[in-house]
Amino acid sequence: MSDTQPADAADAAGTRAPNPAELPITFAAFHDLHAQRYTDYAFAHLPDESIVRELVDDVFVALAERWNRVLAQPSPAAYAWALLRRVVEAECARRDEHLALIEEAAFAYALIERGKRVLELVDGSMVDDLGVGISVARAIQDLPGRQHDVVVLRFLACYEPAQIADVMGIEDVTVRSLVSQARTRLQARLAPRRTVEPGRSPDDEE
Repeated sequence: MSDTQPADAADAAGTRAPNPAELPITFAAFHDLHAQRYTDYAFAHLPDESIVRELVDDVFVALAERWNRVLAQPSPAAYAWALLRRVVEAECARRDEHLALIEEAAFAYALIERGKRVLELVDGSMVDDLGVGISVARAIQDLPGRQHDVVVLRFLACYEPAQIADVMGIEDVTVRSLVSQARTRLQARLAPRRTVEPGRSPDDEE
């Protein structure tokens, strides 16, 4: 839909999202269903609201411009999700090392404040220390593709499996399988840190 123009005026936050009134009803419905989910996912990786809103708007502008092609895909939701992931990954890669370290800490703080359930995947403990939070954040960031996505959406954004399946264009059973696979990977990477309690040596164990 190359003749589609963005909204004439940005909203209070300066977004450039397409005007739903100028687009097919199918696109407007897709936007209304997934915009907040896309924003939550991007915000987990890029804790700068203005950048996140601009990034998500860019994704929807791109989808609007090729909406007929999107609808022709076997799974329009999966096609759109792949585009969002590429845009988020590209923005993360663009950041310099200093900013990346700040954002890693921000991700860890988000984990501590909003994602304590993540560590339950490992051993039922809670994240209550920034150092531990950063370790968990790094482990989550290192999860492969869809495992990473479902952990972020399920345990940070707090979406239900059915909602995750919907936005990613996959089946509910696939979401549950990916959570299980992620749990195994996180346990393998993080469980060893719980083997010895801080301040105690193995000789103290009975």
